[in-house]
Amino acid sequence: MEADKATVEAARVQLQYTDIAAPINARAGTLMINLGNLVKANDTPYLVQLNQVTPIYVTFSVPEANLDRVRHRFSSGQLKVLAFPKGQADTPAEGRLTFIDNGVDTTTGMFKLKGTFQNRDRRLWPGEFVDVALVLSTQKNAVVVPTKAIQTGQQGEYVYIVRADSTAESRPVKTAGVYQNLTLISDGLKLGERVIVNGQLRVAPNAKVMVQSDLPLPGPQTNTAAPAGPAGGGL
Repeated sequence: MEADKATVEAARVQLQYTDIAAPINARAGTLMINLGNLVKANDTPYLVQLNQVTPIYVTFSVPEANLDRVRHRFSSGQLKVLAFPKGQADTPAEGRLTFIDNGVDTTTGMFKLKGTFQNRDRRLWPGEFVDVALVLSTQKNAVVVPTKAIQTGQQGEYVYIVRADSTAESRPVKTAGVYQNLTLISDGLKLGERVIVNGQLRVAPNAKVMVQSDLPLPGPQTNTAAPAGPAGGGL
């Protein structure tokens, strides 16, 4: 009787192999096997591919120059990650940074990060390409200028400002990050000062400047100035 019980138990174990349970809560893709096909372990093609959708992970890379800042912010608290699906630039999906790779890719000089998104509305889809923004900090009332106003010389970065008498002045500045098409100025500019954003090649210190507009205009321009102003946002 004990031997028969063992035989029954062995048969029950073998029967369990006829049922395959998904290890995760996921969405099934196209069935690769049809009724009547012979199936064996580690076969190709596989039965079906499962992709987890909720939550979902977004992998992206960042230049190694930002490694210290990312690690410091990551250790002090949760970092927000914004994912912008194609055609949805105004309404990003929001997640948090959950993984920093343990090395830098020596061929590209980039290190890999991973963000976790709850994705309850299923806006993000497996295999989809998205634009990613990693928010390291939020600075309110920061002085920013259009990025194209920043020039690089032998002494470092500088901008041309327009004095009250409509003459140009070369002013060295220190930048502290870029947000979209704006650059944060940590030192060198005051609120309300006007900077030249077009035609810098034809500008010389103390030369007269003809200001055409406070905003960039389409088409060729002589010199265009824009005021440095406050802005709040992630950098």
